[in-house]
Amino acid sequence: MTSNYWQNYWRKQRLSRRRLLGTASAAGVGVAGISLVGCGNDDDDTNGAAPGNGDDANGANGENGDFEENATLRATIASDVGDLDPQSVSGTGGGNWPNYETHFSPALTIHPETNEIVGFAADWEWTDDTELTFTTREGIEFTNGEPFNAEVLAFNIERTLGRADYNPDYQSGHASNFASIDQLEVTDERTLRATLNSIDVALPFQFATLFGMPIVPMNYIIENGDQEFSSNPVGLGPFEFVSHSADTEIVSRRFDNFFQGRDAELGPRLPYIQELVQRVMPEAGASLSALETGEVDVVSNVPADLAEAWEGRSGFQVHYLAGEQPMHIHFNTMVDSDATGSDGENPWRDRRVREAANLAVDLDTIIDTILTGREQKSFGTTQRAFGFPEELRDNAWGYDPDRARELLAEAGYEDGFDTLFTGPSERWPNTRPVMEAVASYLAEVGIRSDIQISQYSTWISEVQSQELPGMWFMGLASGADPAANFLFGYHSEGAYCSSYDPESGLDELIEESLETVDVDERNALNAEIIRTHYENASWLYLYEPVSVAVATDRMVWDPYWPVLDRPEYWNVRMRA
Repeated sequence: MTSNYWQNYWRKQRLSRRRLLGTASAAGVGVAGISLVGCGNDDDDTNGAAPGNGDDANGANGENGDFEENATLRATIASDVGDLDPQSVSGTGGGNWPNYETHFSPALTIHPETNEIVGFAADWEWTDDTELTFTTREGIEFTNGEPFNAEVLAFNIERTLGRADYNPDYQSGHASNFASIDQLEVTDERTLRATLNSIDVALPFQFATLFGMPIVPMNYIIENGDQEFSSNPVGLGPFEFVSHSADTEIVSRRFDNFFQGRDAELGPRLPYIQELVQRVMPEAGASLSALETGEVDVVSNVPADLAEAWEGRSGFQVHYLAGEQPMHIHFNTMVDSDATGSDGENPWRDRRVREAANLAVDLDTIIDTILTGREQKSFGTTQRAFGFPEELRDNAWGYDPDRARELLAEAGYEDGFDTLFTGPSERWPNTRPVMEAVASYLAEVGIRSDIQISQYSTWISEVQSQELPGMWFMGLASGADPAANFLFGYHSEGAYCSSYDPESGLDELIEESLETVDVDERNALNAEIIRTHYENASWLYLYEPVSVAVATDRMVWDPYWPVLDRPEYWNVRMRA
């Protein structure tokens, strides 16, 4: 979808200023789905039936035979983040999705068809330009029976901001997303009023994604402490945590009191499977072998070359999933030392060096030979982002190694330089082969890299410290509105920002965009941010991924989200 589509959509709405504050609030997508935002749905019950998305969602109308009522689904995951506290610094990020998506829910959600932010565990509305009011739904409880109410929602906000009385030293990886919240007032058991210190059009989205604020239980954490919670989490999600063996598996069971029934309009809903076993298997080959022998039922993030061999095989099925996590190589311009960690200058601070890196890589060949061939080039945010400057498609960094060498010489690196190149162990499909291909292209122009791949939990901590020199392979969630992408990856204070040029003025542009409610003005600002980031060669831009999942044909699944990169466990049935 192009930015023209979104611009026309906005104009058709003819929104009032208050509604515009709601509809301009989207940010990038975390789990999946499109994030154009609408107003809250007041006190409407989100548990109503939805045509095609209810009890017949997975072909359960008899056409596909009988289903096993209390089946166990065995899936592989590539990494184990270790910390199961979804709000903590070390528990934040895409690597924790096996925990996020099974055990937790957000307060709000994104409608998969209208793309509006609507009520989920709570409803919402702007009651002033800088005042957001939440009304929690009745009868919702955590997996340990603790009730969810306005006081608990306030606790989640205060904990995320490091202001909760039980532990004011708590540090969350999501704190910057909620910095605009000044005062909180619980007016009754179900109502919470949040007063902001400035207009923040992206704020409602932060409550609508598990990458913004997964809801955690107040009493359990206060009584047991953060460390116990990180080992034995309790949430509002469709599955209840059972056990965790580090770097081995996560076991969960269906939470039968989950507040979203199977006839609910919105997902997640009450799962069909009884038990979920997520086995940590970093190597795709080993995962597929386990699938073939019947040890597991589904393997996600399968490299394209391996998936091809499963096309048409009896007893199996291949799913190609459009992802929302564009891939890039990030440079660390925050450290003073050079890319090898010595006392020399940091070459990545020179724009000419970053431009040379982009020109050195033959991206078309990587897409056609290593990936599925279905991928689009990345420009930082997804190409369907609200405000995406479409002319960038015609001005993408091309493959020009001769010009790359000239730029390196102009920057004083006639003989090239050595750099560290890191990445996580199979956090994303094709990590190693893409890194090796990029390293080979860079070496041809003189940028020599030492590739180091480590477990995701170790690697992401080093990335977030902003002290790891060199460059790294990275994916950042993105969506129809790129505000979260800007906050996380573009702004100099973002949790995943390592490459920032103070002369670019990006911080000021982002902050202005987040306070701009006029649609056309915000569209123009977003375009300027995306264009400035790209033309500044802030990253080495790669591709928008297409993920592949291979499963047994016993697994029946009709995706709920239009864009995602992994199976929705709650939405899976198993044939008997």
